[in-house]
Amino acid sequence: MKKLLFVLVAALGFSSVSYAQMTEKELKKAVKAAQRVVKDARSEQERDDGNKNRAKQMIDQSMKNNLVKDWDQTWSTAALIYMDLYNQENVKVYQKKGDTIKMYNYMNQWFEYALRADSLQQIPDAKGKTSNEVRKNHAEKIGNNISNLINAGIFYFNHRSDFKNAYESFDRFFTLVETPMIKEQIKDIEFFKDLSQFAYFPTLAGYQLKDWNKLLKYSDLARSNEEYGETSTQLVCEAYGNMGDSVKWLATLKEGMIAYPESDYFYSKLLTYYNDKDDMEALSSFVEEMIERDPEKAYNYYVVGVIALQAGDYDKAIKNYETAIEKDPTLSDAYNNLGICHIKKAQEFMESKQNLNYKSAE
Repeated sequence: MKKLLFVLVAALGFSSVSYAQMTEKELKKAVKAAQRVVKDARSEQERDDGNKNRAKQMIDQSMKNNLVKDWDQTWSTAALIYMDLYNQENVKVYQKKGDTIKMYNYMNQWFEYALRADSLQQIPDAKGKTSNEVRKNHAEKIGNNISNLINAGIFYFNHRSDFKNAYESFDRFFTLVETPMIKEQIKDIEFFKDLSQFAYFPTLAGYQLKDWNKLLKYSDLARSNEEYGETSTQLVCEAYGNMGDSVKWLATLKEGMIAYPESDYFYSKLLTYYNDKDDMEALSSFVEEMIERDPEKAYNYYVVGVIALQAGDYDKAIKNYETAIEKDPTLSDAYNNLGICHIKKAQEFMESKQNLNYKSAE
């Protein structure tokens, strides 16, 4: 074993020029020695009494060796070793004796190496054959553990405020479930049939990073989810606003207004936007269109009331606030603004009486 390790270290010292200077026989010998180290690492890993740390050291060295870096068995062996390391650390974490970050790092390396080995094995050899060795050894196991990428992202987000690693964990999850090796394995598992439930997580992590492209990457999927759709749409608005894309920002606001008519966010943003542009007519036209779409949505009438109140048309505002309250008695803002309208009308009445001549016979 020591001799083989020494040969590998020597091989790592060669530059590409050194390879070119080797005879074909010498190169074959060096490759064979490098492959022997990979095989020994696998044997060490598979033995019940094997030294797992030694297996890790050997395969870590082999993955850096140009002589075997494109050999599928290098990465297949690495995947097996790191799978074991992950499982061992997972048990320790469960027993509250392990390192959570180390566990997730081992998991990521396991997944990465397995997929790299699989991609190499899907390249036809000289006889036109491919191999499914890695898929047989890892596809099911990765499928059973891939949800831990979501757990990893949540861990980094909630417990470390490490939004970069959180995003990368969520992003890796979505990337992996679309790879051929994993997609086939999980296609019938209920957990993976609605990925929209997880798309909000990278969207929120992108927002925390202020990386608007990352935020938008999964935003369409996040917006399609019933639970997270409204908040995801708000985050998309924030992204377009910060990117200075006023066209998409306004379009998304209007989409949110239609999809979530009771949300204060979209209405308040639109009200501010049109108010700043002094274009209440455009907003009024849009809300009237929404009323035509669904005349039972109370908040539409509330917004018409807001527009009328700002314009000083208190009678129209009162009428629409009353309609809003009739359709949704819990709409507290409508009650508040209705009261403001009556106060305004009372003030106008009192002001109109200030110039009266009470001594006049008339």
